[in-house]
Amino acid sequence: MALIPATLTPASASASDAPASGSPDVTHGEQTTDPRKVRDFWTPASIARALANEKRDQARIARDAADASPAEARDRVRRSAPHLTAEAPPILPTPKGSASTATAAAEVPEMPVAEKVPFPQVPPATVVGKILYVDAAGEEHGCTGASIVADGKNTVWTAGHCVHPGDGSGSDGFYDLVVFIPGFRESLETPGDYDAPWGEWVAQSFVAPEAWTQDQDYYEGDLAAFTVEAPDGYINLTDTVGALGYHFGAGSDWPDIIDSGYPGEGYNRTDMDGFTQFYCTGDVVDAGNWNPLDNRLEMNCDMGAGASGGPMATPEGQIVGANSHVENDDQGQRINDHLYSSDHGDQAVAVINAINDAN
Repeated sequence: MALIPATLTPASASASDAPASGSPDVTHGEQTTDPRKVRDFWTPASIARALANEKRDQARIARDAADASPAEARDRVRRSAPHLTAEAPPILPTPKGSASTATAAAEVPEMPVAEKVPFPQVPPATVVGKILYVDAAGEEHGCTGASIVADGKNTVWTAGHCVHPGDGSGSDGFYDLVVFIPGFRESLETPGDYDAPWGEWVAQSFVAPEAWTQDQDYYEGDLAAFTVEAPDGYINLTDTVGALGYHFGAGSDWPDIIDSGYPGEGYNRTDMDGFTQFYCTGDVVDAGNWNPLDNRLEMNCDMGAGASGGPMATPEGQIVGANSHVENDDQGQRINDHLYSSDHGDQAVAVINAINDAN
């Protein structure tokens, strides 16, 4: 219980952002759909389709990641040449009538078999939430995201494939009917529907690296951020549920990482439904085994479909990666409990800087 939900410490939103010179290019997009229409769209029927599609998405994404061409390695080296860094501490939600208090980071055991987050509807566990969206074909999907420290206090961090297909469609390619729901859970009164105890935060603007939107680069580009509109009764996302900090550009080897998500399935698991937040803990290693062309993060964690975009975070509450893909065999079946994130280096710095500049 102490893990991700209990390791946030209060701090300001300042960050040591890198200079813009040499920064990779990013793609900006807007969601112009009426927020009321977005919220009304997500019914038990549309949610059921989204959760069903998560499983198909995992197989497709694993296949695309496995097919990533080594010929693109020179472009990845070129994009990563500046070696930018950015860091910000996390922020606790603002309790009504009192000041935030710090909590010490707990010891993190090795736990590759995911467990349910004990109180996912209670801050600070609600820093992680469910993302729902509709693609260009009109099909519903689900992912995971996390509130992240950024100017404006209304930003969610996730995987690039949770907001854009990475097909070269640019600013027009971002998905529609995108909503972030902290504390997401299945409705107690209406099975198949959901409760949103901390509101439904409709996406407003998106930023993703061109490494994703143009090149679908799973090595460095599968990451993104989007701002959200506060629902009635709320001021901003950070003050409501808190925000994870970040530590970008500091490498791919991290001890004691906590990984959270809303998986609809897992490796050799039958108890994951897409409505329930799970978490794993353990070390993250460089997936390329010191190969300079592959700096993905690799973690042993059996969460699967639906956990995409969930944060890999330090015990201090700083995001260092976001769930991207798994490994499948030729029949589309997962072969191990490895869970991968794109490298959160220059591309991540460029995205968080662009979000801050836009706010």
